[in-house]
Amino acid sequence: MKILRSVLSAGAAALALSLFPASAALAQRTTFVQEFAGSTILLANGDTLEGPLVLHRNEDVVRMTMPDNTINTLSAVAVQSFAVKGEQYDRRRDAYYYDDFYDARRGYYYGSPAFFNGPLPKRRERPDTSLVRVFRTYRWNRDNDYSDYKSPAFFEQLSSGPTVLLRREALVERPVYASGPYGYGGGYGGYGPSRYAGSYSEIKDNFYLGTSTGSIIPLRNPKKDLLAAYRKKARQIEQYAKQNNLDFTNARELAFIVNYANSLSEDKQP
Repeated sequence: MKILRSVLSAGAAALALSLFPASAALAQRTTFVQEFAGSTILLANGDTLEGPLVLHRNEDVVRMTMPDNTINTLSAVAVQSFAVKGEQYDRRRDAYYYDDFYDARRGYYYGSPAFFNGPLPKRRERPDTSLVRVFRTYRWNRDNDYSDYKSPAFFEQLSSGPTVLLRREALVERPVYASGPYGYGGGYGGYGPSRYAGSYSEIKDNFYLGTSTGSIIPLRNPKKDLLAAYRKKARQIEQYAKQNNLDFTNARELAFIVNYANSLSEDKQP
């Protein structure tokens, strides 16, 4: 029995060592960088800058190419907000990722008297990267609910206020394992552990609410957490979404729901 345990322990250790390099390499390839042909940055001191911009998502840093070809590197603490356009189309995204949030940022929702009770704006049939996207800086605990430490970070604005729907994106690497000849193992005779064969990347949306006081509320479960944030109006909000066939997990439709929720909130929830 002791010999069997030793063999099993050695096998487990060998397996862990064989998989570790792949896992380590996988973790190192999650850097997420986006390039935009044009941008306008509003600095924390009130100054503005214009030019091509590179956004480093993981580090919350932007790099702008100046007219003299020098590079101006700015962390989130130095930036109040910025607007970008002209991102190169990314095939890893759903085509509707490039939705137009212009009306949503102005406060549109179906039934809004400010928009003459018009129909929902139609979704674009093709991705349009020339649309302007707006990012704002908030102090954030990096989703560590047990930490009081908050550092400046960039969030994309999707709705109007006073409570704003925000989005942060993350590049997620998914491992791919090769199966054996019968689909249930890649080791000797097809019975051993599957063999690491590479990876693919996908972009994941994470939603938040930004309050008028600058606080960040994570929407890990968008429907549940949004209704909890607007608990006094939760029943009305849920009914509104149902009547208009709005999906709490769809960024564009969630922005309309947040705008509607804001219109109900006399006490400025959350």
